[in-house]
Amino acid sequence: MSDEATSEPKPSTTTVSSVAVQAGDASIVIAVLKCGKWVKLQLAESTPNILEIGSNQDETKKLLQDHEFLLSKLKALEDKVWDLLQEADKVAEENKEKSQVYDAMAKTLGDAWDALIIMLEKRQALLELTSVFFENALEFAIKIDQVEDFLKNAQEFDNIDSLRELLLQQEHHTKELLEKSFALLNKSHDLTQFIEEFKCEGPNANPELIQGAHSSCLKIDSLLEMLQDRRRQLDKFLRHQRQGLEQVLQICLWHQQETQVTSWYKQNIRDYFQKQNLGSSLLENEELLQELEEMEVKVKEWNYTVEQLEGEAFRILLSEDFTEKEHLKLSNQKISLLQEEVCFHMEERKALLQEANDFFHAAGKVLDGLESIENYHKISISEGLHLPILTLKYKELQEAIKGCTATTMQKGRTLVNKADSHSSWVAGIQKMMEYVQKKVDQLNSQCPDYEEFTLKKQQWIASLEDHLSKVSQSIKKLAPMLAVGMEIGSYLCESERVLNKHLELAKQTKETSCELKAAEGIIKNMEELEPEQVAAFSSRADFLNKELKKIEKNITSKLEILETYVAFLQSAIEVNDDIKNLKEFYNSKPLPTSRETESKIEIESANTQWQNTIKKTFSTENMGCCFLNLVHVVSM
Repeated sequence: MSDEATSEPKPSTTTVSSVAVQAGDASIVIAVLKCGKWVKLQLAESTPNILEIGSNQDETKKLLQDHEFLLSKLKALEDKVWDLLQEADKVAEENKEKSQVYDAMAKTLGDAWDALIIMLEKRQALLELTSVFFENALEFAIKIDQVEDFLKNAQEFDNIDSLRELLLQQEHHTKELLEKSFALLNKSHDLTQFIEEFKCEGPNANPELIQGAHSSCLKIDSLLEMLQDRRRQLDKFLRHQRQGLEQVLQICLWHQQETQVTSWYKQNIRDYFQKQNLGSSLLENEELLQELEEMEVKVKEWNYTVEQLEGEAFRILLSEDFTEKEHLKLSNQKISLLQEEVCFHMEERKALLQEANDFFHAAGKVLDGLESIENYHKISISEGLHLPILTLKYKELQEAIKGCTATTMQKGRTLVNKADSHSSWVAGIQKMMEYVQKKVDQLNSQCPDYEEFTLKKQQWIASLEDHLSKVSQSIKKLAPMLAVGMEIGSYLCESERVLNKHLELAKQTKETSCELKAAEGIIKNMEELEPEQVAAFSSRADFLNKELKKIEKNITSKLEILETYVAFLQSAIEVNDDIKNLKEFYNSKPLPTSRETESKIEIESANTQWQNTIKKTFSTENMGCCFLNLVHVVSM
């Protein structure tokens, strides 16, 4: 039976009829085919191709519009198809023998009609999906145009906020481009997959469908590739521009932070350096040290910010992507120099404050030491010590004062010299130094200067030695001269010469006596200084005084003799002259009687002169006796 079945000839397929439907530019031809007892419908012709999607949204909309109209016209023929099926049912009832054939024909015709409608509805779905695809493609293209315009326009900004706004706009454009691109890719994938499934479905798959599918997919891919090429090019430009803008933003942010750092320096650190007082007391200095510690914390934070800023600058400067680095390089050098300056001033300030602190501590100890020295000085005075011992103690006190104050005052002078150009910094140091010096001067004024005392003592000794030496030499000179015999001379001129010589010796003796009195005055002043040394000088002075007294006595007696003798000779000469004059008067001729009155006057004058001469004679005689007595006394 199977061999017979296989040997039976296959039934031939014949076209029973065809139906043409047109709507706008779209048209289809449906062929009714019969093969044995089967009847089917075949899409014999379709204009445009059933898988044609158009080249753009307008074409697709036109295709969709025509297809919807075509489908509506085709569905209007559905009643006729059902009428045909009802007639087939009637024929089957009338012809019972062929009822199975008619039933099969009716069934296959109904299935074929449903399949045709489904295919055309899928065509409608394809066009609707394509319309959405082209709509997305249009939106994508519009967005690309917007971004191109965005890139073409000059990207200007006035400040960091406007630059950030520009970057946000660019980010927004990039994001929207990606979103539109992903949406289009998804739609293209859905559309392509739909076409691939469409061309392979059912008995209607044929070469024309495959060709239409290939053509439509090619259009999709071409449009997609063109848009993606534009997007990739834009993405490249956007990345390049974004990189440049981000570089500019980084540099702007760096300069903004630099401005903040510099501003903070001007408001806090620079003002702090400009009021660098070192304090006027230990308490104030310690408060300034505490303030310095607080400032060090702030400067440390500032330095950390500066170091981060410098690190960011180095990263930018080392990057090959960045351009326009020269201004950043100069600014970074400037901020680095500023940081070095701040560190230097902080170290200098710390060192000066610490030195000032050491000075004030030392000054406090000095003042305590000076107070102790002053108390010791008062005790020494109250003990009533001998002047040399007291002077030695004063010397010890002065050495103690010097040792106590020297180091401290040197510290103060060093600080003052360091702040030479900023004298206001060390006003407190200078004031403290002046106060310490005032206390030292007060103590020194209460203590005799040992060096001055020693110098004065040396001067006194030298002067004393000089006076005593002169006295000794004078005595040695005078004693031999007075020891020899005295030749008084026979004539007045000789006697006067001897007298003048002895008067000169008396003058020298008087000068020697003055020298000795001066020496005795010095000895009296030195009595409280060196008792033993003063005793030696006193003994020497007493000896010289005794010798000088002898000389004075000797020369006084000789002067008395010489003066008496010279007076005697002078008086004798005068008496002799008076006698001679009287003798001449009395031996002269008397005046004529006509001149009796005149003669009488002359006689009275002569008598008066005679009386005076007699008196002088007696006086001269007394002088001679006195001289002889003096000589007699001296010779004894």
